[in-house]
Amino acid sequence: MTQQPVWSSGVAFYPPSTKYWRIGNEWYDLSTFEHPGGNQILRLARDRFEDCTFVFEAHHHNYIHARNILKKYKVTSEDEADKTVTGNNSNKYPRLLGHGAFYSVIRRRVADHLKQVNCKDGGPTKECLVLFWVVFVLWCTGESVSYLTGSIVVSLFTGLVGTWLGAFGHNWVHQPKYKRRGWALLSLDTLGFSSEGWYREHLLQHHMYTNTPWDNHFKGTDPILVTDPTVERHWLQHSVLPYVHPIILSFGTYGNYIAHTTFLLQGQEEFSVGKLFFLLEHLLFWHRWGFLHGVVGLLFLKHALLGNYYFTCALMNHNAKHTMDVKARNASKDWGHAQLQSSADWGADLTFLQAGLYVWLNFHTVHHLFPRIDFSHHPAVQQILVETCAEFNIDYTIGTASSIYKEVMYSFSAPQSLMQEITVCAGGI
Repeated sequence: MTQQPVWSSGVAFYPPSTKYWRIGNEWYDLSTFEHPGGNQILRLARDRFEDCTFVFEAHHHNYIHARNILKKYKVTSEDEADKTVTGNNSNKYPRLLGHGAFYSVIRRRVADHLKQVNCKDGGPTKECLVLFWVVFVLWCTGESVSYLTGSIVVSLFTGLVGTWLGAFGHNWVHQPKYKRRGWALLSLDTLGFSSEGWYREHLLQHHMYTNTPWDNHFKGTDPILVTDPTVERHWLQHSVLPYVHPIILSFGTYGNYIAHTTFLLQGQEEFSVGKLFFLLEHLLFWHRWGFLHGVVGLLFLKHALLGNYYFTCALMNHNAKHTMDVKARNASKDWGHAQLQSSADWGADLTFLQAGLYVWLNFHTVHHLFPRIDFSHHPAVQQILVETCAEFNIDYTIGTASSIYKEVMYSFSAPQSLMQEITVCAGGI
């Protein structure tokens, strides 16, 4: 009998078991484990995807401690495991890294650093917490004033602040503690995004399989902006669409909302009350100011500014020249090395507050290596990354915002790894 796929944001996956978790080509029964991050992340990792190795490795910077706990839940009977799984091809799926691997070494060093600054879990600093609530209050104030006065200037200001609020939402959705508190909902769903959708597709799909066919971002802007480096572009994709991308990004939040609403209706996403915020906002502004001024003049312009600001930085993260080199990514030494090959950084000398200029996406390699660590720690972890790369003879590229932007425009218009095959689990097998 042919196994039916489970879909996640347009990508088909074939989960091997509804009972066990596959980590490092071993089977574990975590059904009774009280996960500190909550059971939702465990359930999604097992039931929506094919393997849990990368998500286990990436979300535990103190991986030695995590592995010691994991051992207690190993399924020791191979016969029992074989009865409950399908498609157990160990050559296809990644292994756990040795202690001498690049990614293992940098994780131990980062864990030691966080212990030294009395923040072992990598959570937000007080400065970060205060800044979040300042931004949230500013956004609420701007939203209220633009509704009451109909001021386009105030609405554009709210869009600017909303970009920073969305950046915090991106930060909180990676930290289950703050997602459960509703902070991700306050800073993503209020803008038209989906904290539930991001929790699944962003954490467990984009971050784990960056710049591969399993990455939901890989085809996310097709056929308008093509990011796949292995396929040819037709004349419109080559000569026109890359250069009118601000118009396309102006519809980014609307496209995101429509996509996640579609996934919800298809049963691929869990319902959240936050799904109603975006719709309610548009109905209220329409009722008070009419369609042209309320929806187009106030809301669309606000979301167009937000979409261009945030998504321009986001597209720069994974479409720079070196991130399009499929051969180099396939040859990665381990999963961490593959993230270096797939991510682009700039402004790496900025402080946490200064990095707000780029909505904290400029330390993106650090973020992909340590997705659960709060972005207020990124400048310090960046120094550890540079030192460890030098020690392991790993080429680590840091560009400038202008140079990476130019590379992104070229990546949109021309394939840089034409007809090459992308290894989904590069560095892990």
